[in-house]
Amino acid sequence: MGLNKINKPEALAKTAYRILRRSILTNDLTVGVVYNEKSLANDLGISRTPVREALLELSSKRLVKFLPQKGVIINVFSNKEIDDVFEIRTALEVFSIKKICLSYKTLDISHLTKDLNDQKNAARLKNKLEFMEADRSFHIGFSRLAQNNYLEDMMQDIRDIMHLMGFRALDIEGRIKEVVIEHENILNAIVKGDVSLAKEHMTHHLEVSKKAVKQIYQDENRQT
Repeated sequence: MGLNKINKPEALAKTAYRILRRSILTNDLTVGVVYNEKSLANDLGISRTPVREALLELSSKRLVKFLPQKGVIINVFSNKEIDDVFEIRTALEVFSIKKICLSYKTLDISHLTKDLNDQKNAARLKNKLEFMEADRSFHIGFSRLAQNNYLEDMMQDIRDIMHLMGFRALDIEGRIKEVVIEHENILNAIVKGDVSLAKEHMTHHLEVSKKAVKQIYQDENRQT
């Protein structure tokens, strides 16, 4: 076959991307801090080139933002950007819910139940990272059940942004418990095949989530 061998910088760039992405989503890399390629490369024990490639990919996914002559920062979203993201997310997820409910009797939703139980367990342990990972799986599960690969790809593209927003919003008192209840309401409506109720619960969940994200950003701005 005429395939070219994968060279070392490409492999290192992928590794750097995975590590940096996870560090962003787990808040190990802090919002408001300016990072530069050299220091990140030193921390990872690799050269700057693969780090630069990883940062460019993270920037394309809007997880980081380049500051000319300074470095990169974890992306902070404006109210308009938050509205835009949730507008797209609502359109995609409400569509998924409608399609699922129309064929609910033939679908296996056991993985959604597992994700919800995983969230409850993470909530008891106060483990925000595991909570958000279960949250990601729960919501992506709707697009998978809708059996539309393009829809699932679009959800995957914005889920890192939603994770970045939602992880910090979980610091709001009582928000974790609210999310669990909202997810239970959505799932119960799906089990009943009640399209209107499922759409109503999903829309409510996303609206409350959007308000929580805006609140945490406003609170952080007041502290700076």
